[in-house]
Amino acid sequence: MLSVLAIVTPVFALLGLGYAIARLKYLPEGAGGILAQFAFKVAIPAMLFRSMLTAAPLQASPWRLLAAYFLAVAIVWTIATLVAAFALHRPVEDHASLAMGSTFGNTVMLGIPIGVLAFGPEATALLAILVAIEAPLLWIAGTLHIEFARRGRAMSISALRGVAADLATNPVILALLLGLAGRAAGLNLPEAPDKVLVLLGQAGVPTALFALGMVLASFRLGGETSAIAVLGGLKLFALPVLAYITAHHVFGLPPLVVAITVLHAAMPVGANAFLFATRYDRSAPTISAAIVASTLFAVVTISALLIAFSDLR
Repeated sequence: MLSVLAIVTPVFALLGLGYAIARLKYLPEGAGGILAQFAFKVAIPAMLFRSMLTAAPLQASPWRLLAAYFLAVAIVWTIATLVAAFALHRPVEDHASLAMGSTFGNTVMLGIPIGVLAFGPEATALLAILVAIEAPLLWIAGTLHIEFARRGRAMSISALRGVAADLATNPVILALLLGLAGRAAGLNLPEAPDKVLVLLGQAGVPTALFALGMVLASFRLGGETSAIAVLGGLKLFALPVLAYITAHHVFGLPPLVVAITVLHAAMPVGANAFLFATRYDRSAPTISAAIVASTLFAVVTISALLIAFSDLR
C-alpha cells in the first residue's frame, strides 16, 4: 500500500498543483496550454523516440497486445452507443462522441508518467505502441461513426482527409514511427544527442502532469449527469475489466503486459475525446465534465489497480 501511495501521491500532487496555480492565476493566462504543448510536442515525443530506440525486446507479440486491447475497446464502444441510444435517448449524432469519451483515455499526459513510475522503462514501449495505434484508429472510427449518422452511407472523404492530415502531423505518432524506423536501421545515437533526449524525457513526466492540472482548470462540470456517469463507469471500470479479460484469458499475455494493458485502459477520459466532440459540436459539455469527474475518480481506481498488480513492480 505504501509503495502505491509513493507512486500515486506525487503524480496527483503535481496535477493538483497545476490546477491550483491555474485557478489562482499565479502564472499568465494560457501558460497551461503552452506547457501542455511543450510536453505533447517536445518532451514526451523525445522520451518516446528514445524509448523505441533503446527498449528491450517485448515480452509478447505487439499484434496480440493490440488485438487484446482493441477487442475490449470495440465492446465498450458498442455498449456506449447502445446506452446512448436506448438509455440516455441522445440524438444519433451524439453517439460517436459519447463512444469516444468511453474509450479514449489520457495516456500521453497521465498514463505514461504513471506507467514509467510503476513499472519502469518497459512500460513506455508498450504504452507507446498502444498510443500509436489508438489515436488513428479511434479518430477514424469516430469520424466514420458520426459521418454515417449524419449522411448514411454517403461518407465524407474530406472529413477523413482532415483526420489523416491531423494524424500525419501528430508529434507523438511521428516520434514513435521515427523511433521504430531508427531501431530497424540499427541507429545508435552519439552520447551528446542521447543526453539531450534523456533530459527532455525527464522533463516530460512532471511537465505533462503539471500542465494537465492547469488545463483541467479550464474544463467545467456541466452537462447531463447520467451521461457523465455512464462515460465514467465505462471508461474507469468496464474497459479495464474487459481489457483484463481479453489480455489475460483470451490472448494469454504475460502478466506485466496484462498489467500495462489494463493500466492503459484505466486512464480517465482524455482531451482527444473533447477535441473530437468540439470538432463536430456534439456533447462537448458532457465530455468536458466527464474529463474532470473521471480524473478525480481515477485517483481511487488507479490506486486500486496498482495494488492489484503490486507483485509485478
